[in-house]
Parts: sequence; C-alpha cells; structure tokens
Amino acid sequence: MREERPPVDPERIARSRLLPLRPVLVAALATAGCRAVYAVTFGVDGGALAAADGSGCTYLWDTDGGLAATFAHPGSKGVLGVAFDPDGDLLAAADGNGRAYLWDLVTGELARTFVPRRGGSLNDVAFGLGGDLLAAAGGSGQVHLWDVVSGKIAGTYIIPGDTTVYAVAFGPGGDVLAAACGNGWVYLWDMASRALAGAFAGPGSRGVNGVAFGPGGDVLAAADGNGCTFLWKMGPRAT
Repeated sequence: MREERPPVDPERIARSRLLPLRPVLVAALATAGCRAVYAVTFGVDGGALAAADGSGCTYLWDTDGGLAATFAHPGSKGVLGVAFDPDGDLLAAADGNGRAYLWDLVTGELARTFVPRRGGSLNDVAFGLGGDLLAAAGGSGQVHLWDVVSGKIAGTYIIPGDTTVYAVAFGPGGDVLAAACGNGWVYLWDMASRALAGAFAGPGSRGVNGVAFGPGGDVLAAADGNGCTFLWKMGPRAT
C-alpha cells in the first residue's frame, strides 16, 4: 500500500492569492461497505466511472451518481487498480491478492482471472495493443503480460533489484509500455520487439508511484514519492 499523508488545506497553500480554478462538488459516490478508494478511471465515452475499493469490490458508477454494478473479487485483499478496455466492454482490476480480474460489462460476469507465475500483490493494470494485451504492475518486482483473448501469459518483465512496480501505462498506439517502480526508476519496453527500450530516474527520487503518457506520446509524466512530478521528453529511438 502507498504511504498515506494527511490532507492539505488548499487555502493554506495559496493564502496570499486567489486560485483560478474553483471546482464545485457535484457528487460523493459511496455505498455501504466502501472502505478506501485506491484508483478511479472513466470509461471511453465518459459515461461510466470505475472505482477500486479496499473492501475487495470494484464499483461501477454512472455519471449521474447511480451505482450501476458491484463486482466482488473472490478472496480479495483490496482492489488497487482499474482499467477499461478501448471498446468499453471489459473492465480489468488489479487486486492485492495477486490476481487480475476481467469483468464483462455486457453480461456483468467474471470473464477471466489472471494469475502470475510469481506471487505478490498486483497494484495496477493497463490495456495495450487495442485491448488484446493486459499489463499488470506486480508487487514482487515484475510486470506481467497476458493475452486477453486466450488468457495465456504473454510475457514477464523482471525489474532489477528487490523493488515494487506501482503502476503501468501504454503509450498511444500501445507501442511502448512504461512501468513506475519503487526503486525510483521508470522502465520502458518496445512492444514490437518486447525488449527493454529505456530506463531513467528523476533527481532525488523516492520511488515512482504513477506514470502517464501525453496524448501524442512524446511526453511522459512520472509521479514521485519525493513530492515532484517529473516530465520527460521522449527522444527519438536509436537506429
């Protein structure tokens, strides 16, 4: 689990100036049994919101605030990450029990359960290659890949040293996979060759908790435990 920090009062942050954006709270989504929400993501068209809850359930909300579905994970140790496939028909969830669950949003049934060869929690999931590939960030220092159609293992990337992988993200088009790691490094893999394509760390890193590609894929943002968000310009590939 990530380190929890006490909330900071926005008025205290900017007491001497007026913040330009003043969002208005429109809903507080919760239901009986909710414990702690670790991740949220919107569906492709923005009409649905998935929430990963520490109670062992993934909640699916509509944007009007109604609870559309509850997906209970067998033997859950808390849901830590969620992701919709590009078509919006499937929802993947990473669980602290070391499994990734794939839910069919059309039938409401559990379509697949992915189990890595090596134990440890799964902290995040991401779809790549048009939704045919699922990547999961492993607490045992590995990135796991599964073929969504067959359910078979499509590969495993091992991070050097004893570290935790906190998050994974595919670049636009799914040609690059990034992994955020507790050792302070971000690793990149070329999905065509399945080879390691890059590795870098921000100054004074205290572990990378999340990664995200910009819309064009030429910028990568990395959320660091030292309080910084690092922006990396993705340079041209060596030939």
